[in-house]
Amino acid sequence: MSSKKTKAEETATESQATKSSTAMDLILPFKVLVMPLGTFRQLAQRPAAKGLVTLAALILVVSALGHYAFATKIILRVDGQLTSFLATSGFADWFTRTFAQTLSLYILMYWFMFALGLALAGRSFKGRETTLRNSFVILGYLLSVLVVLYAVRAVMYLALPSIPFEISSWPPSEQVEIDNVVTLISEIWRPLFIYQFGMYFSLVAFAWLVLLGGVAVKTMREISWAKASIVTFVGFLFPVVLFGLP
Repeated sequence: MSSKKTKAEETATESQATKSSTAMDLILPFKVLVMPLGTFRQLAQRPAAKGLVTLAALILVVSALGHYAFATKIILRVDGQLTSFLATSGFADWFTRTFAQTLSLYILMYWFMFALGLALAGRSFKGRETTLRNSFVILGYLLSVLVVLYAVRAVMYLALPSIPFEISSWPPSEQVEIDNVVTLISEIWRPLFIYQFGMYFSLVAFAWLVLLGGVAVKTMREISWAKASIVTFVGFLFPVVLFGLP
């Protein structure tokens, strides 16, 4: 009887430990942002992919919110009357295309290129060997910075005033329309503090991304900070040359 009870207790304990471990893995994207050194050390010992599920969900939400927030500020002239872009037939198509492009190019491809760059550059220095799969899992958590970046942009757009454009569809297709859009944005949004803050925050996010990349390489490969900095610089040349700042 005592033996059966002991086995039941051990099973229950293991089940609780598994649940606790899963819960901790799911919050890894947040831990990377506030405790990067300790979290990347943990990931170097046990590359946990479960947290990437949380990260993917966050990216989908903040990216969609950012595009929607931007669309709310676009006012078009349709049939001689000013109309919110959200109420036009072209909104769904624009949102779908732009959202898909952001996810595939500016998030997934951006991450893939700098993760590949860091993984390959890291092999140039002696250090702890790690598989390419584990490297991609660990470096995937660097995308946590982009969650913050897109969340800040969404808040920025929500706080900005609407702009009435003298065009009937979005995005503008003719060069004259594009020039007018750029001019209006410059006149109405650029002088505002919230817009300037959002633009400068892109530079902050890029620096943050580079810093976290260095921490990840340092802990993953167990090399010096100087070598990790070189690897990070070389690795980040890949996405910057191809896509610019995130």
